[in-house]
Amino acid sequence: MIGFIITGHGDFATGLYSAFTMIAGPQDGVVAVTFQEDEAASFGNKLADAIKDLRTATDGVAVFCDLIGGTPFNQAMMAAQSMDNVEVVAGVNLPMLLECGMERALSTSAHEICVNAVAADALGIAHMSIDVVEQDNNSDTELDEEEGI
Repeated sequence: MIGFIITGHGDFATGLYSAFTMIAGPQDGVVAVTFQEDEAASFGNKLADAIKDLRTATDGVAVFCDLIGGTPFNQAMMAAQSMDNVEVVAGVNLPMLLECGMERALSTSAHEICVNAVAADALGIAHMSIDVVEQDNNSDTELDEEEGI
């Protein structure tokens, strides 16, 4: 099984982890690692330790970061380069995490999970709109009971 680390600025990681487990149920091998403002000096070690611990317990680790170029992403990339089967993906969102969560027990490669994460990301983003419907404001008109409410 591939382990997952969710990381990002502020409470992003714990919020996403909470939403993920609310929908997918409790998950072994999924850890949220937060980056708070006062942790700039120690965050790299905190994240690297979490990756090492999870890598020891799983077949590989996929690190899901909030955005490219931020401290969580940069520190994850530095930690990943010294370990085998540890990969990093940035721009994580809930649909991506859910899709990858369904695959992780079957996959033996963190790389495969991250490639699929990027594909799932595109499927989870959409722009939707609803056309405004003009309503008849004639107060004398009663609804036909057959039309419903």
